[in-house]
Amino acid sequence: MRGEEHFIQAQKQAIERAHKRGKGIPGEEAQRRWKNGQPIHRRELPQVPMNHKDLQNHPLGPQFIQSQKDHLGSHDQKGTWKEVSTNDPDADGCEILDSRWVFAYKFDKHGILQKVKARLVVRGDQQSRTSDENNYAATLAGRSFRTVMAIAAKFDLELIQYDAVNAFVNVRLDEKVFMRPPPGYRKRGVILRLKKALYGLRRSPLLWQRDLTSILLDIGYKPVPHEPCAFLRNGIIVFFYVDDIVIAYRKEKQSEARETIRQLKQKYELQGGNDLHWFLGIQVIRDRSKRRIWLTQTSYIDKTSNLALERHHGWTPMKQEELLPFNETAKLQDVRAYQRKIGSLMYIAVQTRPDIAFAVSKLARFMTNPGPQHHSAADRVLNYLEQSKSLGLKFGGDKDLRVASDASFADNKLDRKSSQGYAIKLFGGMIGWRANKQNTVTTSTTEAELLALAQAAKESMFVSCLLKELTVKLDDERIRIECDNQQTIGIVTKENLALRSNLRHVDIHNHWLRQEYQRGQIDVVYTQSSNMIADGLTKALPRQSFEKFRAEMGLEDIQERIRENTAEESNDVNIDDNFWTTDAE
Repeated sequence: MRGEEHFIQAQKQAIERAHKRGKGIPGEEAQRRWKNGQPIHRRELPQVPMNHKDLQNHPLGPQFIQSQKDHLGSHDQKGTWKEVSTNDPDADGCEILDSRWVFAYKFDKHGILQKVKARLVVRGDQQSRTSDENNYAATLAGRSFRTVMAIAAKFDLELIQYDAVNAFVNVRLDEKVFMRPPPGYRKRGVILRLKKALYGLRRSPLLWQRDLTSILLDIGYKPVPHEPCAFLRNGIIVFFYVDDIVIAYRKEKQSEARETIRQLKQKYELQGGNDLHWFLGIQVIRDRSKRRIWLTQTSYIDKTSNLALERHHGWTPMKQEELLPFNETAKLQDVRAYQRKIGSLMYIAVQTRPDIAFAVSKLARFMTNPGPQHHSAADRVLNYLEQSKSLGLKFGGDKDLRVASDASFADNKLDRKSSQGYAIKLFGGMIGWRANKQNTVTTSTTEAELLALAQAAKESMFVSCLLKELTVKLDDERIRIECDNQQTIGIVTKENLALRSNLRHVDIHNHWLRQEYQRGQIDVVYTQSSNMIADGLTKALPRQSFEKFRAEMGLEDIQERIRENTAEESNDVNIDDNFWTTDAE
């Protein structure tokens, strides 16, 4: 019971801290400072309004209301919708979707408030689904983004970023959709028939991607087959994530790159045109003279650290003791709090922090019924990140492709499945990694290593294909995979040597690996466990070994560089768990 009581007490303290943070400065003072141009720091501000009603008592309510009016004016100019009567024959039998406002602050590099933003979204979650519905829109893979960063560091490419203003509204809807007017601006007996795609509709991302793709094809760009959100023409790479567009090119291609942007601006309203500093909440820091790029998520880590209920110090993200299932039934609010922690940690682990990948993989196995010990373990990772938030993932400084594979045999006590992991470095930068549990039980270390090796081989072959499509040629086209198990290497590389196993699944991987080795696609080389860069992806390491693993991953302390290069955050809207709550008048 002591652990349960401690957890409840820590939860109460965290809630109290959140309330204190949410009060903010009084409304009169906020208005006076805003009108006089006096700075307001993000620490002085309350939470953004959750719905239109909150504007009445919010210190910056008048500014948000003005932002609403400006936003609606832009929709009027673009003809996003048409007002119709609720009795319109075309609306008969159709769903009438709700709409709501999403509010956000915009800060400068010092955390000083620059403006407030209001965006209207439609409740697309209220739309009925059909069995043949296909609204899938591809998004840029994190691995592809890091691959481009590694290429940019190696070849000193220019990286210029643009934002498509109200991107979805550039596209005409291909379905009949009716929406209630936005809260605060409703008229009796009037609804809106949408003519353009709007944020919130399930179909909008697909329509936008089709439109942008069509424009890029028209001006001569060819799609990268293994990355649908990247296009290439004459050495110029254009990649995008929804409305964030980045163009990468050598300096001598500047005039051609500018022509590309000019052609895009004929179709869309683009803002930006500066060097890439932020992408999906990831800060991009460069040293052009040394051909280095660092990726860090300091700002995101600052936000997620508030989710921790306990405050303690740890040199590593996870203890070496095994986590076991919770024998009781967790409360719903505790489950949701845990899931929010792990969801936030997962985004960090897969984007810029491979050092927490193993810990997050372990913790994610208890999402449905977490106990106090799991919350405590998650808080340890959050605290570790807060203490090491100035670490940046480095790109540049090396050549070619380095791949490593590792497995930890039968380390999961409950089902005796093995943990496996791989790490892929390109030009000295970590572009791919994974820490996960194998799907099948193996009966030896060799079998576990074979499964891990197959996973690493498949992923590295994908990367190799992507590089060829991006016209990047490596000195050695054969993929060399590091492994610390001699018997596993022998099974793949030696002639007339078969794996004696009754596990068909393992045997298939064995034959496939031998096939790719004989074709000259891969090679498997021995590396001592102490030098294995994937070691920390399969087990919790003691401090000294962990720090060595972290350095091998390319994580460096760049606190001073962050201070010098901190730029305005790029995310316009921060949608949280309350996004789809009803916003009734």
